[in-house]
Formats: sequence, C-alpha cells, structure tokens
Amino acid sequence: MSARAFRDLREFKSWNDAMVEKYDVEQFHDHPSPLIRYIERKRVRRILALLAACPGDRVLEIGCGAGNILAQIPNARRCGLDLAESLLAKAARRLVKRGTLVQGDAEHLPFRDRAWERVYCSEVLEHIPSPGSALAEMRRIVADGGVAVVSVPNERLINTLKAMLRASGLYRVLLGARSGNYQMPERMDDEWHLHVFDLAGLLALIPKGLRVTRVEGIPFGWLPLRYVVRCESDTREP
Repeated sequence: MSARAFRDLREFKSWNDAMVEKYDVEQFHDHPSPLIRYIERKRVRRILALLAACPGDRVLEIGCGAGNILAQIPNARRCGLDLAESLLAKAARRLVKRGTLVQGDAEHLPFRDRAWERVYCSEVLEHIPSPGSALAEMRRIVADGGVAVVSVPNERLINTLKAMLRASGLYRVLLGARSGNYQMPERMDDEWHLHVFDLAGLLALIPKGLRVTRVEGIPFGWLPLRYVVRCESDTREP
C-alpha cells in the first residue's frame, strides 16, 4: 500500500512532475555504469520479445516516459501515454512522428474497451497511487487474445544489494556513482516509489481476465532485480 496519500489527480500530477524533474528517467537507458546499462537493455529486450508485436498490431505503452522503449517497437501502430508533459515532449522528439502520444492517467485510460492488441507498462506501477487500478485498466483495453506485459523492480533485493555494495566499498565502482553525476536516493522507496513489489505481490494484483503465461527475472532467474510478466487476455466474461 502507498505510504503517501494524494487528495486528487491534480495533487498527484504535481508531485509526479517534481519527481520527473528531479530524476532523469533516461539515465537508466544510458547510465554511466556498464552494469546498469546491461541490466536495463536486457530488461527492454525481454519486454519486446514477450510483447511479440506483429506488423499492424495496435501497441500501447502506459507510462511511456521519454519513449525509449516505444521507439524500438517495430512495424506496429504505436501509442504512448504519460502524465508528464516534459516526458511527452522528449518522447515526441525521439519518435519523430512515428507514433501517437497522449497525455493521460494510467488509472483512468482514455481508450475504449479492447482497443489494443499489445499493451505494456514498464517500471510504472511502483510510481502510481493504485497499481491495481492500472492493471484493471490494462485488462479492460487489451483485445481478446491480446498480450499485456508488465515490468517492476524487485525493490527489497535491490536495496539489499545496494547496502552490500556500500558496505564493501564497491558501490561507486560498479554503479558508476561519481560526484556531479545524476544520483538516485539510497532507497527509491524512500521517495519516488510509492509501492514495493515482490513477485507474489505483483501476481496477486493481476486481475481476472489476464492469464499469466511467463515470468522472467532480470538479469537472471537467480538474481531477479526486475520482474517481467507476460499475460494473455482470456475470453471476456459477460
């Protein structure tokens, strides 16, 4: 459950805009640390592989950020949704009109039922007040037989490894943390992450109508710093 309460969407957006301004989300895709770049690129490759978008598929990214992943979706009708104007502006520059961008809230998607063959949400659920509501919206808009992919950080394991690296003196060496560079807080759940997920907690939120068909730990199954979960849409209940 979120430790922070927001009175309304306006208050949440103001807080989210401040976090977006403070933390450059693109750093995860072009980080100074080769280790972090390796983990993030592997995560993105697995998202794309599990999404398996076909030519002509309608593909939606919920929380598209600066469009780093959306720009890599091949031969599909791409659409990205985000709440922050600054991120949508970055995504527009990256996509160069090779997709549609919409400002909106993940918990109240402005799309009709069953509108998208492929839907994905990458490292977003931990940032929003109600992840369950966002997942229910994903279930609503994905077409029958469609695919939904979700990626979240395994926060407890990440925090444990960060603490071990700091204690050993290897944190700056392995994670590329240098004076003057972009710095993340010691624990993301102290500030920008409203929720902490483990695999069981994430799977418990998957709504009826979405059937989990694949779970992958990134970078490795035995070291799941991130989870990527693929779901298929079952036949809709009346």
